[in-house]
Amino acid sequence: MESIINQLFWLWSPVSLLPEWLRIFLVLFVLLLLARTILLYIVPPFVNLLCRLLKKLLYLLSYPIMVFICTMQKSRREAGKVGIPVWMDTIEGMFALFDRFFNKMIQLFRKRKRNKARIKRWSFYFATALAILLTVATMNNPNEWYTQKWKKAEAWLNQEQVHKQVSSAASHDTKEFILNREYKDGGNIRVAPTLTADRLYTIENGEIIHFLNEEQVDSKGIKWLKVQTANGVKGWISASIVREK
Repeated sequence: MESIINQLFWLWSPVSLLPEWLRIFLVLFVLLLLARTILLYIVPPFVNLLCRLLKKLLYLLSYPIMVFICTMQKSRREAGKVGIPVWMDTIEGMFALFDRFFNKMIQLFRKRKRNKARIKRWSFYFATALAILLTVATMNNPNEWYTQKWKKAEAWLNQEQVHKQVSSAASHDTKEFILNREYKDGGNIRVAPTLTADRLYTIENGEIIHFLNEEQVDSKGIKWLKVQTANGVKGWISASIVREK
């Protein structure tokens, strides 16, 4: 898991230098290309196989029923009844309708093989155009969901490489911290153990926070403590601005 996070970090690091609109476009474009790949190469063979199986099942189901209907109709004719009952006509029509539908789907998949290059080309154009439109719509009308999710995702992808320090003497009693006296304006609790991470909460002077027995040191040598406030906010705070109560 840690190696995957490291790979994501190094992949995203050069992308984070680009303008925000371009980063959004690249993310949407990659996601749409993945969706295009699934729709072009995974879904069609599955649906084609499903149609063929359902056609076989339809034949196995309809054959004994149609034999029974033919036998009943023969008996009716021998009894002098020429007309066909509505229920017989309805059953025959339903089986014929399903059979035509499955045949049509199978024919479409055969045509798809002949037009494969054209479908790939136009689906790529469509994915590109859709990514552009979604990027423009997102930048012009940013909603609360986008602001929260995108910023958190960027903070997670941009967070600096850290290494965990395991406390050798973990106490069963939760430690309590307060701000150092010189920090009268308060201290920030952040999403991740890095100065570039988003701010979650600002504690005031004298406010008590609880240590969650987890420490990390970022690439700049800053020690971070994972803490929780009295109202349940969990995050990271620099150890240099707090002291044990």
